[in-house]
Amino acid sequence: MDDGDSINVKFRHTAGDLGPFTFSESSSVLALKDKVFAEWPKDGLWSKEPPGQPADVRLILSGKFLDSTRQLKEYKRDMGELKADTVVTMLVHIRPQPAPTKQQGTQTLQKQEQKGCGCIIC
Repeated sequence: MDDGDSINVKFRHTAGDLGPFTFSESSSVLALKDKVFAEWPKDGLWSKEPPGQPADVRLILSGKFLDSTRQLKEYKRDMGELKADTVVTMLVHIRPQPAPTKQQGTQTLQKQEQKGCGCIIC
């Protein structure tokens, strides 16, 4: 493949696969994360672990997390031999959302009380 070619990428998650999608070699890893975030299914197994934002999407290729600031062509060595019909599979890991702290829980409870919920768990 010469400079300026495209690369077909499929994203694999425990809920299934997304793609393949075609990206330019000069696409940033962040652009790939944005695509995964935009295409994330809202139903089925996918809905159990939705990313909160594109930054929560982590991509893995050849056992390494990809750096959002780098371009796809910088990882060509890890993709093996690329032919016209090659589809590169990247694993998708969703960064876990932080558990609410006690203070956040209190704020949530106060908001619920304002909405009319009378439940209090001690």
